[in-house]
Amino acid sequence: MHPNLLDQLTVFETIADTGTFSAAAKKLNRTVSAVGYTIGQLEDHLGLTLFDRSGYRPKLTDEGKAILRDANMIGRRIERLSARAGALQQMAAVNATILIDSLFPRAPLALALADFARQHPEVQLTIQEIQVDKIAERLEMGEAHIGLLALNDMLPMQHFDGRQIALRGAFPVAAPDHPLAQIKAPFPLSEFDNYRQIILSSEAVDEGRYNYHVHITDLWAVNTATLALDLVRQGVGWAFMTRDSVAEDLEAGRLVTLDCADIHDWAALRFTAFWQTNNPPDARLSYLIDMIEKACEESSGATRLVVG
Repeated sequence: MHPNLLDQLTVFETIADTGTFSAAAKKLNRTVSAVGYTIGQLEDHLGLTLFDRSGYRPKLTDEGKAILRDANMIGRRIERLSARAGALQQMAAVNATILIDSLFPRAPLALALADFARQHPEVQLTIQEIQVDKIAERLEMGEAHIGLLALNDMLPMQHFDGRQIALRGAFPVAAPDHPLAQIKAPFPLSEFDNYRQIILSSEAVDEGRYNYHVHITDLWAVNTATLALDLVRQGVGWAFMTRDSVAEDLEAGRLVTLDCADIHDWAALRFTAFWQTNNPPDARLSYLIDMIEKACEESSGATRLVVG
């Protein structure tokens, strides 16, 4: 193995991430010529051309794309090795920050935190609800230890690890006086198109990028589950909600489930504990994650997939 191979792979990954040699040089605090020389060495060592340099920006060749996958995997393993060595050198932290999105089941989370507080009174926790698209950013900046959030396509995979800790079904609900609740059930899927849907999103409405959970052209996007629920209660629109978030409203008659003939199964929301690969949870935070997972599995809102 070339003695500078790990450094060369780091430079290679950075160029692929940033898009240009100059941007990679700035991020790595090196000169552009030094970055170019390092990649040249890597290409000579591998006997491959990793970038097509004929255009305005370097483009990964097919060989480059294949090597990038291996480079990413090696990088993650090195980050884990460094993190483990660091954990062995120092005592576990006694002050940790946990970030949660507005969808994460609150009741089992509070139950697990209460049990953890009794068992580990020496640990101080800062728990913050923030927009889901900001969680990875805050973790990457070292401002938090773990995130608890619903899996989504926007989550970065490089430099992050995690594990599923809860599964929740989401089903359509509305206020009892909403027109959809008055239609003779079960109604066809097309009926959803006639009424406003409330969705959780931290960005402005862009109908072109939403998935099968979005059914209509009249769309309101809000960034907190609490406000979304309040709007549904007021009859502003209908929404997909989890059992945890609407159980009391359904029991009290403030909300009703909508019976659609074309929806045979609930949409599954997978919740994860999420952290930077080079800053994994220590033994006590790992134990807390186990407790949260157990509380979520045992709560009344839990959903279990049936296989076979």
